[in-house]
Amino acid sequence: MILETLKRFGLSENETKVYLESLKHNETSPFQLSKATGIPRTTVYDVVMELSLKGLIELEQSDGIQKQQTKIRAKNPSILRTILQGKRKELTSLELDILNFLPNLKADFHQNKVNADFQFFPGIEGAKNVYMDKMISELEMPVYAFDLQMPMDIFGREDMNKLVQEEIALREKAKHPIKEVMPLNDWTKHVLTYQYSHNPEYIKAWEMRYIDKPEFILNQRIAIQGDWLRIISAKDNEIWGLKIKSKLLAQSLQSIFLITWDIAKPVTEEVVKSWGENDMYLEEQKRMKS
Repeated sequence: MILETLKRFGLSENETKVYLESLKHNETSPFQLSKATGIPRTTVYDVVMELSLKGLIELEQSDGIQKQQTKIRAKNPSILRTILQGKRKELTSLELDILNFLPNLKADFHQNKVNADFQFFPGIEGAKNVYMDKMISELEMPVYAFDLQMPMDIFGREDMNKLVQEEIALREKAKHPIKEVMPLNDWTKHVLTYQYSHNPEYIKAWEMRYIDKPEFILNQRIAIQGDWLRIISAKDNEIWGLKIKSKLLAQSLQSIFLITWDIAKPVTEEVVKSWGENDMYLEEQKRMKS
């Protein structure tokens, strides 16, 4: 422990050995330190010079043939902390000085480099573009999605139902599950019971959880996959799709998702059945029979 700590302080292996040995004596010499540590005397001379420059020992040097009589006195070990406190003050002062011109350095470094990618797709076709792209991309990597349960307004009822069935089939080929968190409200209950009535595999193809809090509102589907975000807005007058490649933004939203996931409750067959039958599905079945 002490050897590793002194190494982190900035001492080499030989410096550590010589320093620890010097602490055991009121006064010592290169000859005595060499004998005690097994380090060649010529090397010990260089080591004690370094320790002296680092402020850990004091030297009283002799010249010429009396060099071996150089006297070495270790300083009180509390000097280690004093040195660190001095470095901390120096580093704080240096940090403040660097902050003064750091923006200029960053301006030169970044210039007009593209470090994120934003692709905006307006209108219904734009929303469809991002939706279809996410169906294929979600097969390859884990996906974490905040989902409002997509309205049928974009694709129409028949096309939306067809897309959902295609997605269920694609999920069987996926390497990773899609985790989705949604608010629990009348709309999400409607979508879940409707799609479950069409195909009970719907709630098994995704790992879905819900938050039963009115404060939790989602107006877009936000999917995080690796460094990519795919956002689809299909509510009211805001119809668009957006693809963003940003490592830091993806990390931020993924961390928020994972915290939300932990407090959310699983969507299970029992839960969906407890909401009762879906009126739209019953009407569809009635019309098919008539």
